[in-house]
Amino acid sequence: MARLVYSAALGIIITLLLASICYTQTVPADHECVRECKWPPEPKTCRYVFTMEWRLAMWPAACFDCPFNMTDCDRPGCIPVNGVERPIFVVNRQLPGPPIQVCEDDTVEVKVWNRLGNSDGTSVHWHAIHQRGTPYMDGPAMITQCPISPQSSFTYNFKAYPGGTHYWHSHSNLQRIDGGFGAFIVNQAPDRDPNSDLYDFDLPEHVVIVQAWPDLPATPFGETPGQIPAPTINAKGQFKQFVKGNDTVYTPREVFQVKQGQRYRFRVIGNNNCHMYVSVDGHNLTAIATDGAPIKPVSVDRIGVASGERYDFVLTADQDVGNYWFRVQVHEGIFYCRNGPQEELAILRYESAPEEEPQEVSDDGANDLILNPATLDTPNGINLIDVESAVPDDERLLNEPDKRFYLELGWTEASPQHFNSQDYPHPPESEPGQYTTHMNYVSFKIPPSPLLSQYGDIPKKDFCYIDEYPAGREKCTREYCSCTQILKLELGQVVELVLVSEGSEHPMHIHGYSFRVVGSGGLPDRVTVEDVIEMDKQGDITRKLEGAVLKDNVPMENGGYYIVRFVADNPGKWLFHCHDIFHHDYGMQIVIQVGEESDLPPMPADFPRCGSWSKPADENKEESKKERKPNGEHNEPAKKGRKQPSAE
Repeated sequence: MARLVYSAALGIIITLLLASICYTQTVPADHECVRECKWPPEPKTCRYVFTMEWRLAMWPAACFDCPFNMTDCDRPGCIPVNGVERPIFVVNRQLPGPPIQVCEDDTVEVKVWNRLGNSDGTSVHWHAIHQRGTPYMDGPAMITQCPISPQSSFTYNFKAYPGGTHYWHSHSNLQRIDGGFGAFIVNQAPDRDPNSDLYDFDLPEHVVIVQAWPDLPATPFGETPGQIPAPTINAKGQFKQFVKGNDTVYTPREVFQVKQGQRYRFRVIGNNNCHMYVSVDGHNLTAIATDGAPIKPVSVDRIGVASGERYDFVLTADQDVGNYWFRVQVHEGIFYCRNGPQEELAILRYESAPEEEPQEVSDDGANDLILNPATLDTPNGINLIDVESAVPDDERLLNEPDKRFYLELGWTEASPQHFNSQDYPHPPESEPGQYTTHMNYVSFKIPPSPLLSQYGDIPKKDFCYIDEYPAGREKCTREYCSCTQILKLELGQVVELVLVSEGSEHPMHIHGYSFRVVGSGGLPDRVTVEDVIEMDKQGDITRKLEGAVLKDNVPMENGGYYIVRFVADNPGKWLFHCHDIFHHDYGMQIVIQVGEESDLPPMPADFPRCGSWSKPADENKEESKKERKPNGEHNEPAKKGRKQPSAE
């Protein structure tokens, strides 16, 4: 039955694709904004057009005889990915989508067309761009803007700041896991990069996006039953075998070209739901930046990358001319990540090397030095707290913060009505519904209108606020609590967030800011926020205030905590959420409101509006008069249906 439903869905999508009008635009390598950056800046306005569509990976009409004929895999419109034929969400018929390469302080203008061919709305988030003065351009649907409706467009306009390795991705529904992402590199002048003397080349073709690519599309209930995620490197991999006669072939791998004796900057972007490790056989990796911010160089064998994180490293091509495996390995920390293959490979190919696959190495990696391991107690691990920032300290963060909030992250057995309805009988031995995620035992409720641009249109009963310790926590451990949860800050306050994971891995990402990582630690499996508060009172938790690494993502481990600090000097309403797309969708997110409504920058003219609508009261009165019978009696009122449960 499931196979029939899936086949039918494919048929509908293909029909819509054939019927829709499509507009595409590639970003040429010689785009005027791809240039050497200078300081003081000489800014340009960099314009792009993005067209969002549903396509089909390995679509026979586009891919012909791929992969038996490898040239067919490079045909326009052919997107092989890892060989699995499935619907994919693409931008400009590319996966990854078109890269943006600009200089710090450029103005970026992107016109996004929704050509999805169905009723899906969409939006784009410019991951790690702080949007100072332009919070309406941040992108999360129903937080800063309405979704872009079908067959319409929205033009984003903002400054490229801060510099570094970032990316863009859809921020509506679960679209990011099915495609709709690409690199966003804000290049800097050499004088602005303290590590610029460590590499000879910083090439667009050495941007690496890693992902756990599922063989089935996502559903509103999370991962599709039976879904198998397989790692990909720049949306390439070899998951499915193709057999014809005696021949067994696979789709193409990604290949990175280098020249012996040269030093290359690689930029790794994690669009993954699983913590992954990047390594290159026979080569050390010298990490020089994380989440766009420079660090003091660290030489390691492997680098861990959680969802939303970015790491830059320098690779010195100091080995014999040949081919070497570029490895991406999956950490089996959460159930979803244990379902599929644990490794994908690309090729690091030296100039003049034969076009063949590398030889396997005998080293099992047991003694590898690992930067950013998935667990804080990993042998030979270098944790974020051990990394030294190359960005000067902010003096405001060195003293006691104005506000400290303890935030508990986890899963709750109390699940919402649509997951766990009591209207349906369940056998005694089964558990109805499923768990859902929370922050301080409250799951986030998406508002009916965008929180930033239409705050006054949202019912005030939908809001709840995080105090320094939530009074409603006891109630919400027993029953499902959902609201539009806001952490409210005064403009200019120094803020410390103590994040505690009581279960699973949660890569936490903040919009509009970067923060200093001033503390971390691991605790027993079932840690609670009370445990951490007590440890803090006893002086058992230390803080590293000088040289703390600057990031916008932290990879929370099961039973661990992170402490981060920032200055609330960017007015707006900013999401703070788990970057695992399923955890985010289930409710692990809050909005950090900085300042009052009067502190917000002016809203752009004619900014789109959306939300609930009902017939005006005076129209209802007029209709009521028309329904009266000639003798003055009223018609029978319609029978009321069963009262629906509250959204709370």
